[in-house]
Amino acid sequence: MTAPARIPLHQEMATASRVAVQLIAVGIDESDPDFLELMASETDVLERLRRILRAARHTEAQSKALGEIQTEMRERKTRLDKKAESLRGVVLQALGELGLNKLDAPDFSASVGASKPSVVITDEAALPDDVCAFKRVPSKTAIAAALAEGPVAGASLSNGSPSLTIRTR
Repeated sequence: MTAPARIPLHQEMATASRVAVQLIAVGIDESDPDFLELMASETDVLERLRRILRAARHTEAQSKALGEIQTEMRERKTRLDKKAESLRGVVLQALGELGLNKLDAPDFSASVGASKPSVVITDEAALPDDVCAFKRVPSKTAIAAALAEGPVAGASLSNGSPSLTIRTR
């Protein structure tokens, strides 16, 4: 649906007011630097909506970049954890070769001891149910397929909600 070339002033002003209220409702208020830019008054409501969509795209790009940084930091943490474990292993082996059970330093002391036994599962299928954890998770894909064939107790299909598609040129 394309907007008419000319929107009546009263409709434009009412829509602009509702957009401002909606921005505030989602947490973008006068204290947010984007608010003044998004609501600059020397333009029409359609230009404001274009500006808001550009801000949404920019915010999505920032979120994506942050996600990539988080992934890199998780990978770095994993590498650092493995390195620390390897360094401890080197010291443990060296203390064993030297026949020492303790190493003192001004800032720490380290001692060799036996860890508690860990569980080793040799045949998962042979384990009784009372020692297993089960998680019941509805499969929306399976439910949708079942609903296509008829009613399903505890589930129904919702009405589709409007969605906004943005294509870049």
